[in-house]
Amino acid sequence: MKPFVKLCAASLLALAVLGTGMAEAEKPAKKRKPTFLEQVFGGSAERRKTGRSIFGIRTGSKAAEKNTPIAVDDQDPEGDRGIGMGNLRYVAPRLVAMNGITLAEPRPLDPAAGAIHDQLAGSGPALQVLPKTREAVIETYRQRGFKPLWVAEGTLSDRGKSVLSLLSAAADEGLDPTAYLPSVLTSFDQTLPVSDPSAMARLDIDLSAAAVRYARDASGGLFDPRKLSAYNDVDSDPVTGDKAARVLAWSPYSADYLKSLHPTHPSYAAMKKALSDLRAKPGSAAAAPIPDGELVKTGGSDPRIPAVRQKLAERGFTGAEAAPGSDPLLFDKELSAELRLFQKASHIKVTGILGPQTVAALNADLTAQRQAKLINNMERLRWLPRELGKRHIFVNQPAYTADVMENGKSVWSTRVIVGRPTTQTAVFHDEMELVIFNPSWGVPPSIIAKEYLPKLRRDPGYLDRLGFKVVNQKGKVVPSRSVSWSSYGNKIPYGIQQPPGEKNALGEVKFLFPNSHNIYMHDTPSRELFDEEERAFSHGCVRVQNPREFAAVILGWDQAAVDKNIATPKSEAVRLKEKIPVHLTYFTAWPDEAGNMHYFEDIYGRDKAMSDARSVVTVAQR
Repeated sequence: MKPFVKLCAASLLALAVLGTGMAEAEKPAKKRKPTFLEQVFGGSAERRKTGRSIFGIRTGSKAAEKNTPIAVDDQDPEGDRGIGMGNLRYVAPRLVAMNGITLAEPRPLDPAAGAIHDQLAGSGPALQVLPKTREAVIETYRQRGFKPLWVAEGTLSDRGKSVLSLLSAAADEGLDPTAYLPSVLTSFDQTLPVSDPSAMARLDIDLSAAAVRYARDASGGLFDPRKLSAYNDVDSDPVTGDKAARVLAWSPYSADYLKSLHPTHPSYAAMKKALSDLRAKPGSAAAAPIPDGELVKTGGSDPRIPAVRQKLAERGFTGAEAAPGSDPLLFDKELSAELRLFQKASHIKVTGILGPQTVAALNADLTAQRQAKLINNMERLRWLPRELGKRHIFVNQPAYTADVMENGKSVWSTRVIVGRPTTQTAVFHDEMELVIFNPSWGVPPSIIAKEYLPKLRRDPGYLDRLGFKVVNQKGKVVPSRSVSWSSYGNKIPYGIQQPPGEKNALGEVKFLFPNSHNIYMHDTPSRELFDEEERAFSHGCVRVQNPREFAAVILGWDQAAVDKNIATPKSEAVRLKEKIPVHLTYFTAWPDEAGNMHYFEDIYGRDKAMSDARSVVTVAQR
């Protein structure tokens, strides 16, 4: 494949510790002088903060009227080698017990308040919580003179019962109910220890702490997304412990308050329903498993083939359907190709052959797998902004799709290509500002050294024949054949630029939402790749199948106006009248507009990383 086919600028990711078994907090980057190539091609990760010139238009300035074309010398951002899979080994946050607390206040005379004071200061079994949760709960009791929040006249109040009941149903929301079980109870169905004032005081404290924990988990998720993947550049926004504790203490509708903290996005309700439906039916493994048999290769025949096709279709591998009028028992090349995709997704040896390992994977409990997917994706929905924008662009990487959304409905959709597993597309939120027609491409230094230099050492005139420009340190364009490429290693004192044209790596149009990752959306000359089911081919950027239509939709132009801009030989930038929110997301389960759930391959292994982290949290909370 030609070298410019699969190239685009990759993510510049937040600092993360890999291979040490833990993720550390992000540290501020040290300022440095721009490199020669940054001066030539403008690839600074700081540009969004500094308001520097981007493609001839200064960020935040009024140098150009909105939606007006501006001639520019389009210089592409610097790329990056990527950081591999980027999944981090999750380390659970430190937890503290809801007792053993030094209290300056004297023990209250009121028996119920005194029992609360004793339990906070004493020892023994207690719920383990985040330090800030403990501080918030203690302060709430202090302000009440240590009077109980949920216990009245020796038993649990109606308000307390409603909160306890809500916590017991946490599984409906994709949460673990045992994380919210008060330490004095072995189950939510247990009879309350009403004859023991000390146990009821402990129940009151733990119920307060569990409710605050639930508020945080419901509103912002169980995990810090940055600690799961180095490609996650998003922050959840959980309710603070102080706010949750205050509302829970004084509101007569505490359970309703907790319910309101869950995501309000329609997809969350669809996932919750799908999870409930899956739990209500038996697992798929019990229903007509594929029997063992001989190995079957392409061209072979086997009575199990219809069942294999059915199992693949249930898992979303729709290309396995038999052609009309064909032999239903034939193992054709299309089925073999689809089986290879399934084997890759199942992390088993990719052969395209039906064998015992593949049969076992096809017979695995699909219901359990999908339940786990839904739970992981309900967590990701808690990381999304509450308001995505009345008009926004939504890219779902595992689905390889991009949608322009208006008032909750998709008004335009396209296939996309995203980053390879080793140079992934980051997850983040930004705003689209510019559309560049006929972009040129400044080849990133890492790509020059890794992909171009070996060719240039053998054939110095290679870039001249491709029509690329070579620029020396003085900014002068020189012939590629005049450079002694064999004299250089990874540090090359030349820049390389591909001018606009039909073979340009960025195609005809580029869509910019300036960000620290140097990720953008763009066209590609390799449009045949959009026919592939799996489309993780790029260095991190998002390639769009129908860029001319995309430009017309987001600019509000007719197709003729877009075509006219592309027909000119020069690069032109158009600033949008209004910035459009862009959400680059990662959902392996997502509903269509009818509410039907669709499941996608975990192309970057982030579902597994989250499931592993869930196990770590479960152990830490015990």
